[in-house]
Order: sequence, then C-alpha cells, then structure tokens
Amino acid sequence: MDAGNAAKEATEEGFRLLDKVTEYRFAMVLLSVAIALDVALAWVAHRNILSMDWTSLGSATMARLGLASVAYALWMAVLSPVARYVVESVGSVLTDNRLGSMLRSIAEPVRETSERRYAGGRVPVTEAKLRALKDKDAFWIAQVEKAEALERQNRNEMAAFARLSFSVLGLMLMDWGMREYSIMGEILSGLNGDGGWMERAAALGALAFVFLVAFPWLYHAWNPRHSCDAWMEHPELARERLDAIVAQRRQRSSEFHGNVPGYARR
Repeated sequence: MDAGNAAKEATEEGFRLLDKVTEYRFAMVLLSVAIALDVALAWVAHRNILSMDWTSLGSATMARLGLASVAYALWMAVLSPVARYVVESVGSVLTDNRLGSMLRSIAEPVRETSERRYAGGRVPVTEAKLRALKDKDAFWIAQVEKAEALERQNRNEMAAFARLSFSVLGLMLMDWGMREYSIMGEILSGLNGDGGWMERAAALGALAFVFLVAFPWLYHAWNPRHSCDAWMEHPELARERLDAIVAQRRQRSSEFHGNVPGYARR
C-alpha cells in the first residue's frame, strides 16, 4: 500500500467515525429532550412520561410546561457549560498531582503508545508537517492539510459531544432528584425487589447506561489535551522515527553496560 492510498483510507475511516459520532449525538439529543420532559412533568403534574394522562393537560399546565422548556434551553445553552467548567476546574485541582499523573501514565504510557503508532506507519501531524515543509513536498503538504482539517472537525465534534454528555448527565441527576414522581423513581422502585440476580443485573444495566452517557464527557475531561495528539499515515517518516528510537535505546544500553564495573571483562 503506498502513502497516497494509506492517507486516503485513514481519511475515510475518520469520516466513518464522525458519522457514528453524529448518530450517537442525535440519540443523546433525543434522550436529553425525553429526560427534560420527564423532569418537567414530575415538577408540574407529579407524573412521568409513562404515567401521564396527556388528555388532562390544561392551559395552566401547558403554560408551566412552556416555562420548563425555556429552563431546558437555558440549561443546555448557559447553565450546563458553567456547571461543567466548575466541575472540571475542581477535578483538575484534585488530580493535578503525582497521583493523577501516575494514573494517566498507567492508562496510556506515552512512549509505548508512540512506538506502537510509529510501528504502524503513523506519525504526529506536526512532525509530518515539518518534514513536508522542509522538503517542500507538495504531495505531503496537501496530505498534512487534509489531516489538519479532519483533526479540527474531529476535535470540534468531540468537544460538542462532551458538552452534550455532561448536559444529559445533569438532566439525569435532576430526574433522580424528582424520583418521587419521575420515571427514575419507577426504575428505582422496580429495582427494589427480592435481591435476586435479576435485580443485580438490572442495577448493573442501569449503571452501565449512566456510564455510557457520561463516558464522552469523562474521557474529554480526563484527556483535555488528547485532541492535540493528532497522527497521520506517513510510513517512510514513521520508519525513520522508529529506527532512531531503537538506535537511541541501543546506545543507552551500551553506555550503561560500559559503566558497569567488570562488565567489559565478561
């Protein structure tokens, strides 16, 4: 496979991923509307989506639901970003220490990740850009521009997805706060059974669903600089970088062995 085909396949794969993210975002938007409506019904009529008698809605109730829709728009546009900034700031303070750095290094060792990507024929876009500009290679300059455009689109999509994830998570907490009337209350009541395996399975399923909703925001908050780590296909440059890493490792190993007393005599 030549470099042109590799770059084309990487671009197509990126767009396929963005399509999946867009579909997931649409599902999250629908979920946010459904949860917001459930919260509003619990507040206005002491009912939820499943138990509400829609024919009994009067003009006063409709007016309060209209006010609730304004509150939903305000939460999504203003209050949620403010709350997310506060939460992420507090989280950053709590994790900006050696323990947080250690956990991040355990989750994804930078050196090992880089070597795996170099071995797969990929390099950072910044390195490919420097090489293309140095060589004045029009082909690779064009490939770098495509990779940068795709990365910007990907970064914007993921950031918007993280914001939406936090907003939906906040609505779910509101629904849980209204659990006396909301659908969350019905789910909790259904989980309060005989303590058998079905109840435990349902509880695990509910936790998995909450984690699925929260994951985009959690990932984005845990990796605030992940979008800067953009890579692209460049087999030739990747091979050079990998060879340089191997040569440097061998040099360090020989220097270490040379400094060990008695090693040379062996």
